[in-house]
Amino acid sequence: MRSWFIFIWCTAILIFTCTSSFHDFIEFGVVRFRWDGRPTFSDFLSPLPDDLSKGFLLQKLGHIIAFHVLTVLLLMKFRSHMIILALAASFAALTEFMQLYFSRGGRAFDIGFDLLGILLTLAIASLFRIKHSDRINLNN
Repeated sequence: MRSWFIFIWCTAILIFTCTSSFHDFIEFGVVRFRWDGRPTFSDFLSPLPDDLSKGFLLQKLGHIIAFHVLTVLLLMKFRSHMIILALAASFAALTEFMQLYFSRGGRAFDIGFDLLGILLTLAIASLFRIKHSDRINLNN
């Protein structure tokens, strides 16, 4: 059952990232895919824009939350934080790279926002694990 939740969430992330217009998806519920067989790969290395608008920051918060949820689901399935980090980070890189083929702006810096969600979640999980094990040791 846990695997299904992971699969469903990954599918949702793929739909969010590959729909041709995220704005149309959010505003009107329109999911549309447009394939670009010859993407501009140099766009992947574009820097952060100079003007960080509210909409831009909300999208980046969405990256953090999406990969936070994915990491929580992976924590329910796997024990190794290294495996979870490898799986989630690989999926983050894949989704950003795939956006180039779906007429979206896949960017390397977005992987950083995804990693922020992953690493914060793993850090919090580690703290809870340490506190929980300390409590168990105190009871002995």
